Amino acid sequence: MARTKKVKQKFHARLKDEFDFDVSNIGAYVDEQSEDILVALIEGGSLVSRVQVMEGVKGSEKIKLLEMDTPLQSAENCGKTPDGNIIFHDKTISSVPVKIDMSTCNKTLKSTWAQILLSLGKRAEKEDLPLDDVIAAFVIKRGRLKNQDIMFKGDTASANPDLVHYDGYIKKWKADPLIPAQTFAGPTTAANAFARYVQVANAASSKLLDNGIKPELIMPRAEAKKIVANIWADKDYNALLNVKEEGAEMSFELPTTNITVRTYSQLAEGTLTEVGANAPEVYLVPYEFMFFATDLEGDIDEFWLKYEEIQEKLFFGAEWGSGVEYVYPEYFGKIVLT
Repeated sequence: MARTKKVKQKFHARLKDEFDFDVSNIGAYVDEQSEDILVALIEGGSLVSRVQVMEGVKGSEKIKLLEMDTPLQSAENCGKTPDGNIIFHDKTISSVPVKIDMSTCNKTLKSTWAQILLSLGKRAEKEDLPLDDVIAAFVIKRGRLKNQDIMFKGDTASANPDLVHYDGYIKKWKADPLIPAQTFAGPTTAANAFARYVQVANAASSKLLDNGIKPELIMPRAEAKKIVANIWADKDYNALLNVKEEGAEMSFELPTTNITVRTYSQLAEGTLTEVGANAPEVYLVPYEFMFFATDLEGDIDEFWLKYEEIQEKLFFGAEWGSGVEYVYPEYFGKIVLT
């Protein structure tokens, strides 16, 4: 098995005449008009870059926590009167191996435009062909997205085979009674979104902010757009918005607070009723207390390929470890719509 970051492998050095991809949906090859490939629209995940990454986790490991109670005493007299205590405790985080595993073999390649991408032994051996780079980049981006999907939406009882490997943040947060909930009556609309989310942001623990930890208010894009629409409708020009689009995320600082609003596509937008279980998924999160467990962080950005001589197939994909946990739930927040 070879990884593209370490050894540059060329497809034309690994393929045979009878090798191919699924080309049933494309027309016959006519001319080598372009070697550019337009891939499906997809964005990789960025949550891993914000949370705490625990590397080298094979199976389970403890997140080690330390707390102290240290009363202040008078030092006017000699002697010592020990007072206070140190508390050590932990929370287990687990990592499970996941992968994208694919193979290709199709004998109809020779009649399609795909032959501009592959060397089949009849073209110059020194040609640089883009397909290995394109597939590697696509698999890595797809892997990052699927990893972020399971980090947020993982559910061992899910009907989605991508999400059954472990329980993700959302399932854990919803079930955690220690996470403070802000309760509002009725749906959130473009008429009340700004006031509601300012209230949620202002509920962030002062201990976080006093210690330099700035939580974010994360929500689906539709909810963030309600805030923008609310501010615009009220013509509140003092509520300046600097809306950014980075990858798949929309973000801005919520006016009158120092809390950033950030959208993640994995958070459900809710339904028309938007109350109870149908409500949009909105959370206040300090990334410093969120953990991602993996074997090696770089694994998710590694792409491997291997040509199997006997089967005459090319196998390729990515493999990494994945698991999530969080600590200090009292510093998080969630929305409940009744």
